[in-house]
Amino acid sequence: MNNKKIFIDFDGVIFDTEKRVAERKNENPNLTWNEFFDNLDWFQLLDEAKVINNAIDYILDGQTRTKQLAVLTKIHTLLEMEAKTKALRSRKIKIPILFVPPHIKKSQIYLPNNGEILIDDSIKNLVDWKQKGGTGIYFNEEQVSTQEFMTIKTLEKIL
Repeated sequence: MNNKKIFIDFDGVIFDTEKRVAERKNENPNLTWNEFFDNLDWFQLLDEAKVINNAIDYILDGQTRTKQLAVLTKIHTLLEMEAKTKALRSRKIKIPILFVPPHIKKSQIYLPNNGEILIDDSIKNLVDWKQKGGTGIYFNEEQVSTQEFMTIKTLEKIL
């Protein structure tokens, strides 16, 4: 079992919220992103969202095996923070949830200088994480891997 901290992104890794947000934004092209996020009902969005590739089951299993697991997610509003917290806690996810405000890098919330692991669907986030001393695991729904980052299937080996 690995003793390094493992951080899991929320949007696009646990829930399919990223594509749902993009679809809703396309329906409201006249709104700026800030206006859009101010008006987005995250509770409704998460009620409609689907869990990606049994992510909740992986997390439930992982939280029983290690205390080194946490969610690290971007947020734009307090409503989004509340909705994401409810979505996880209502599914018995008890691990810490770290929230990252807009225009802040995940590595500014937690400095991964000891090889801590970030599972994320954003190459940009993973490159920054790796530059700060962390280990990146690239995730997408199709399980596509790159030469630089491992796939989510390695999570079972990590835990």
